[in-house]
Amino acid sequence: MADKKTAKKGDFKNLLSPIEIKGVEIRNRIALAPMNTLMSLDNRGYVNEQILAYYGARAKGGCGLIITECVLGTRLAARFPYTTNLHCFNTSHLPGLFEVAETIHAFGSVGFVQMSIGFGRQGHSHTGEHPPAPSVVPMMIKPELMPNGFGKAIEAHPQMIERAMGEMPYEMTVAEIRGEQDEFANSCRFAMAAQFDGIELHAPHGYLEHQFLSPITNRRTDLYGGSLENRMRFMLEVYMKVRESVGYDYILGVRMSADEHLPGGITHEEALEVARTLSALGADYIHLSDGSYEALKYFFPDEDGAMLEESANFKKAVDVPVICPSVHDPALAEEAIASGKCDIVSLGRQMFTDPEWGNKVAEGRIDDITRCLRCNECLMRTASGLPVRCIRNPNTGREKYISEYHRPPQKLTPVTKMRVPPKLPEMKEDF
Repeated sequence: MADKKTAKKGDFKNLLSPIEIKGVEIRNRIALAPMNTLMSLDNRGYVNEQILAYYGARAKGGCGLIITECVLGTRLAARFPYTTNLHCFNTSHLPGLFEVAETIHAFGSVGFVQMSIGFGRQGHSHTGEHPPAPSVVPMMIKPELMPNGFGKAIEAHPQMIERAMGEMPYEMTVAEIRGEQDEFANSCRFAMAAQFDGIELHAPHGYLEHQFLSPITNRRTDLYGGSLENRMRFMLEVYMKVRESVGYDYILGVRMSADEHLPGGITHEEALEVARTLSALGADYIHLSDGSYEALKYFFPDEDGAMLEESANFKKAVDVPVICPSVHDPALAEEAIASGKCDIVSLGRQMFTDPEWGNKVAEGRIDDITRCLRCNECLMRTASGLPVRCIRNPNTGREKYISEYHRPPQKLTPVTKMRVPPKLPEMKEDF
């Protein structure tokens, strides 16, 4: 890695170069990865000042692309959150989400909203309800598949596993599946109207779309179960309904796991086939994750760049940009982009630790970066139902008190020039 004396902007020409997706230019190849921060506090789904300042800090800090936390896109999904999440399924959610997009834009970044059709069996009910899922398969969390730090935490607080597993799910009916898909597609129109530059469909690491893909969690014998073609049907239907709802000239990407890393789960080869199909249908980018909540050490790896080889395979499989997470070292990120293993790197835990990572890279101040220890205190807090904090950055979670992260004034875009969802085709009645 370049040291403090010799590092300069030219050392990271690929990482700092712009990239265009469907006419939207992103100023560099650095993205804020979507993370459940629990800063929404109350699960009523509305944005607050802390959330705005959190995104403002990362946009101001040099991320060319900001991808929001998971936003739940149906009423049913909102009943089974992580603990608390933002919502987007009616017009009351629009003003807050617009504030998020406006704040991101005010600091010169592009903003994508990550829309989720639900946690499925990984959701948690505050009233003891059973969550919807492809099949009646409970969560099975194994301590040996947890990342750094979780073993000691589980030993000290064994109830963490019981809390994470939640309630036994029930099997969704075909009518319920299609109703959820239709509501979700309509909700994505609200997200588009909030002036985000694009939408990322949330289908990785064990969430509802992932559950339909996985033979572990999908034991169905109808058109949604069995073969890979059937298991990917739910995801493809969600994608196509959203695509038709927001139009073909709007950015629509997909986040998915590169491999489930569990016996009998989704293989890397199957994931590549799903990505090829999505790309052929017009998906604008693929954002990788790995593993699941049951194989969390792959989702949150202890090693830097652990997903890069998988990402390289996706780059060969699809002809759209590929985003790879968990590359914290700027030199490794530069090498990965230069060698064609990915197009953009997304940072989650590292951005809790140092939201100025992008600026420091651009200024050649590599040794000034506060490095994430991958201690996972941030994750263990959210697993305990608490909002994110960082052991190395005392300002994580208190950005709202720091004035430099507040949205600066900017020129108002007239309503006549704002992006609006396309008119939907009229439905013809069959006789």
